[in-house]
Amino acid sequence: MGADAILPKNRLPIEAVRWGGLGAAVAEEDGEMTPQDGESPRTFIAPVGGAAQGGPEVAAAYGLRPLSTGEVLDRTFSIYRAHFWLFAGLASLSGSFSLILNAVQLLVHRMVLLHHGFRIAALEAQIATIAMTVLMLPVEAVVYAASVLALCEVYLGREIRVRKALQSTMQRWARYVGIALWQGWSAAWLLTLVVLPGAVLLGMAARSPMFLVFGATMVFVGAVGGGVYGAIAYIRNSLGIPAALMEGTGVRASMRRSKVLAAGTKGRIFVVLLIAVALYIVAGAIESPMAFFIARSPLQDHVLAQASVLLIGFVAHLLVSPVALIGLTLVYFDQRVRLEAFDLVMMMGGGSAAPAAAANAGGDAHESTGSDGQG
Repeated sequence: MGADAILPKNRLPIEAVRWGGLGAAVAEEDGEMTPQDGESPRTFIAPVGGAAQGGPEVAAAYGLRPLSTGEVLDRTFSIYRAHFWLFAGLASLSGSFSLILNAVQLLVHRMVLLHHGFRIAALEAQIATIAMTVLMLPVEAVVYAASVLALCEVYLGREIRVRKALQSTMQRWARYVGIALWQGWSAAWLLTLVVLPGAVLLGMAARSPMFLVFGATMVFVGAVGGGVYGAIAYIRNSLGIPAALMEGTGVRASMRRSKVLAAGTKGRIFVVLLIAVALYIVAGAIESPMAFFIARSPLQDHVLAQASVLLIGFVAHLLVSPVALIGLTLVYFDQRVRLEAFDLVMMMGGGSAAPAAAANAGGDAHESTGSDGQG
């Protein structure tokens, strides 16, 4: 089917499709409001066929066009509010898994603390933290990819449920985990290589004052310089999972795409992540009185307070994590609109990631090997 078959009879100039989306341009020509920032899509003509929220003739819910930082944030919360149960349902999967892991770790920690003392319990807590991070990584990566898919379908005005989003992304979980590992290591490697030797020197400070000076200097420089570099590296690689899901690229190619797309928008990515961190800080402020109470008497029974801390953490994850995932995906869409006319691709029926994910699932190993072997 050619482009002429997709456009309505009174076809619009290509620039109208480029900057506002086909449905938005039709609405503007008729003197109606455009479907921006959470407005209802039910009066706009669908550019392509498919199951939509209001029937087969409903347009994409949100017109693809370049967005300012404020519009990205406004649209993030508008989409989240309009489809709260979808995105909160996805977040609840990783949140529930984290809640179970933390509850098990808490029980184990209390037993070790009571029977083996504080020193062994501190070592156990460090090992448990590493183990929980490893176990949580695949779940978080798959939930992120499923959220990207869900947002793409929401943009097209199509119905999608939590189960369908997971089914369409779970078969490629190893790729998303690889991207998450790459992103995390890019943020932590410099900090780790400088701070850890500094910490070892500080541990040897009793032998010589020079160890104290060099150790403190390395820890300070590593924490500041490594922290700044790590934040920049994390931002540069934060669009890897959307690129992998939407474009079917492997780990290495997805990270290259993330760097290209994030090149001119690091500030906006930083703002999205900063807002998510601020929301987590608010939740942490609610937790802190109970956490302080628990820390004052670690050997006593504070089951209710500890359970409350875990539940507050679960609710915070449930409510806050979709903000970051939706915001980052919107930045990915926006950069492709600005650089690659992604809005026109969506209008021509290439915007649904679900068929691509299903089609590529069988050849995932071959595709990953081909992409990841470059460079």
